[in-house]
Amino acid sequence: MSRRSTLVALVTVSTALVAPPVEAAAAPPPVPGAEVSPVMDPQRAIDYWTARKQSRADAVDLPENVVIPRSAGSRVSVPRNERLTPGSDANGYARVRKPYRRTLESRATGRLFFLDAAGHRRSCSGAVVRSARKLLVATASHCVYGVAGRGGRATWSEHIAFVPAYDGKAASLRERAPYGVWGARRVYKPRSFTGVSPYDWDSIYDLALVEVGRRGGATLQGTVGGFTPLRNEGGRHTVASLGYPSDAPYDGTRQLWCLARTRPWAGHAVRGETGGRLRTDNCHLYGGNSGGPWLTRDDGLLIGVLTSGANDEAGHGYAVANPLGRDSFGAVVRRADPAGVYDALSVEGSGTAREVTATVTMRGLMAAAQVPVTFTLPPGSRAGDAPGCEGEGRRVTCTLALIRPGESVRVSVPVRIPRDDRPSATVSVGSTFLDPDPRDNRDTFQLASR
Repeated sequence: MSRRSTLVALVTVSTALVAPPVEAAAAPPPVPGAEVSPVMDPQRAIDYWTARKQSRADAVDLPENVVIPRSAGSRVSVPRNERLTPGSDANGYARVRKPYRRTLESRATGRLFFLDAAGHRRSCSGAVVRSARKLLVATASHCVYGVAGRGGRATWSEHIAFVPAYDGKAASLRERAPYGVWGARRVYKPRSFTGVSPYDWDSIYDLALVEVGRRGGATLQGTVGGFTPLRNEGGRHTVASLGYPSDAPYDGTRQLWCLARTRPWAGHAVRGETGGRLRTDNCHLYGGNSGGPWLTRDDGLLIGVLTSGANDEAGHGYAVANPLGRDSFGAVVRRADPAGVYDALSVEGSGTAREVTATVTMRGLMAAAQVPVTFTLPPGSRAGDAPGCEGEGRRVTCTLALIRPGESVRVSVPVRIPRDDRPSATVSVGSTFLDPDPRDNRDTFQLASR
């Protein structure tokens, strides 16, 4: 049964807002492209990554553009008053409680092993994301695609393998990889991530999906579960960051977590534009943690993956995640999971001459944040301001903070509508190119009598 929540916009009727002509909607931006790797052999990756090789994998190199000269003076850490994680170390991290099998958060988070463009053994972090394919792992693009030194040609990483709930300190090989090793079959990245410029690693495109092969007919998601993706473009949230940092003082053998508050942070985009990302000063970046999931504290939704930042050797430590945005996650999941239903928003309107209501429903696999719902009222109508709503002329737009899969949210706005025999209004909800049926993003409805 779908959950239903209600958001009532309490507004006071303002002085009349004279209704100008409603402008035509702007053309939507072009659909972003994605690239896919050649088909890989999952079993070769599984065979390659023996326990010995796993223990000797180095953290992926950190982006050059986030290496900040160290400030004069002693080593810097997260100030005590900014450490939010209970029992955290000086960098904001604490150990995840074992066994990692006990919760979805630690079970669906794992360590990603691969050979980089130069053939070096490397590791990042990753997380299982809910999909129709049930075989997808979210990570950072720079973990799966890059160049071997300056001037080199960009290539895909090789022998990519994911180990969910990896425990490098376990007493036995079975406990070290309690759900086995899952070899990659394909990898997907945004076309705009080239792997050449260091600024690519500080762009909005540093997010990739790894499709792993089945194990004995079983899927990865069916084995460990998966995180619900949250469409968003960054902003202010409270999150839990998980992963396997392996640069000193860490060694990649333990899963660590950090509680953090985020704020908006710009990222490079094509044509010199910038896009939204997530930054926190409550956790510092360490190599090996790249690609690790950032989960919303209250819902456990996958809001982004860690991609850049700086550790405390720089005297300016922080961490940045790429959100599951339109041009990053939207681009790759459209290619990686064509049978999946994402961002399937619909809206139905109803109301009277005193109040209009929109019921917004999300179907499919994805949640969405900051969803705009716009009412277009009859000529001569007026409405007032309200928290979360803005009006101009006869258009009133309210923003839904969050809508989850299978959930319906109602938005009601008091209005004053001129007397008319059969007045009607229109309501629309903002979605993306991932919506399989945009026709139900808009509804024109008759207003009942008073």
